[in-house]
Amino acid sequence: MKKRIWGLWAGAAVVCIGAFLALTMEIGVPKAKLVQDLYRSQQISEEWDTVGVASHEMAAYLSYPDTEEEPVWSVYVNRPGLSFGWFFRGGGTLSAVERGILEVHLPQGQQHAFLSMNRMGVVRVDIDNGSKVETVDLPADQPFVLVLPTKLASVTFYTVDGTVVEPTPYQL
Repeated sequence: MKKRIWGLWAGAAVVCIGAFLALTMEIGVPKAKLVQDLYRSQQISEEWDTVGVASHEMAAYLSYPDTEEEPVWSVYVNRPGLSFGWFFRGGGTLSAVERGILEVHLPQGQQHAFLSMNRMGVVRVDIDNGSKVETVDLPADQPFVLVLPTKLASVTFYTVDGTVVEPTPYQL
């Protein structure tokens, strides 16, 4: 009888802990709900457009309106270990996103993000991993978000006339 009572208490404790974690979002946001979460947490109108990408470790998004309002960037991480979702790590408005390219680094992260409204007209990115260079073409008139490994030899952004655009580093 005592084993049964202890089993019931243990089961009730697990349910209570699970409910607490779910209500406080300590278990994270599901990947499928990241965009919904950034609209809520960053207080962004759902009428805004959002571009972004989620890898296994980092998700980065850029939200922007059709008006002259500043774009809002958001970065989430998928913590290693006992984690069941994604956690908001940082975001907001920065002129580097509006006028240039923002490069977001996480402490001890294996990846970093590049976010831009692409006002300078970047059309190509060369990603050098040390042994080969991969070229990614981008539309010159569209915002972009890239999430790449931190251990690359170089990442170089080019405009239509061949000008190199240097990203502005930002540490979270």
